Amino acid sequence: MPSRVSTRPSSPKLGERDDVNGLETWDDPIPRRSQWTVQDLCDAFVAGSKHHLSLIPQPPPREERARRRQERERSFLLNVALRKYATQNNIQHSELELVEVKARNYVFECPRAYLHYNILVRCPDGTHTVFFAEVDPERAGEEDVHLCIPLQDADANNNGPCFSCKHRARGLMHPTGAAYLGGHMETNFLDFELPDSSDDEYI
Repeated sequence: MPSRVSTRPSSPKLGERDDVNGLETWDDPIPRRSQWTVQDLCDAFVAGSKHHLSLIPQPPPREERARRRQERERSFLLNVALRKYATQNNIQHSELELVEVKARNYVFECPRAYLHYNILVRCPDGTHTVFFAEVDPERAGEEDVHLCIPLQDADANNNGPCFSCKHRARGLMHPTGAAYLGGHMETNFLDFELPDSSDDEYI
């Protein structure tokens, strides 16, 4: 029967490599104190961690994220809402111009969520009218626009039966006779905010 031959590589001789001088080896198994202290290892770990974190892209400041969110809402959610209103009223969408977002509130009623808006719109006759819009915050199709109509004089300073806006956006006006979906539940209105999807690239 053939004898077994060890394939374990031999360790370097003491003194062959500078980084093993003074350490335990196969030929010299007497343990000796390492030149590295615990503090040295801690410092090396901290330095390595800082270097790793420096390679991760940092999210933009809060103000920039808010600006991006508002621009995204103007470009998608609110223009879709105006397009649906124009279609329902036989108006060319290009004749309606979103001028300003005057008020905004995120309405959370588990498991549903809504966005309520007051927006200033330039109408085809050149006048400026405040609209109320209720949209789904997570989608951007016309079917996700629950309501988009101009407010009447009687709606001024009217929170309607919207408990969320009553607690969190007192200046946001609601239509008196129109059926919007969110805000009719008296719940514990915490400071919920719409997640900013622009942060996804920084996760």
